[in-house]
Amino acid sequence: MAFKDFMHTVKSEANDAMEVTKLKSKISKEKTLIKDDYQKIGEIVYKRYENGCDDAELASIVTEITEAKGRIAECNAEIEKVRMN
Repeated sequence: MAFKDFMHTVKSEANDAMEVTKLKSKISKEKTLIKDDYQKIGEIVYKRYENGCDDAELASIVTEITEAKGRIAECNAEIEKVRMN
């Protein structure tokens, strides 16, 4: 019986590790999106100084970054839930 319990524990921990890995992968993708959007913002700001100003263009990128940060927070919360089991 102890061996069965041991195997159940190992399987559970492996599943948890796999879930955490998937969530960390999602976080990595979101961070890449944020990094790309920060670069876009930099380019837009530079062009504003050169060609004038257009807030709608910048606002959509800021919104995308904010949403990505929210998704990262959700993934981090799920990681904590998995680790608590």
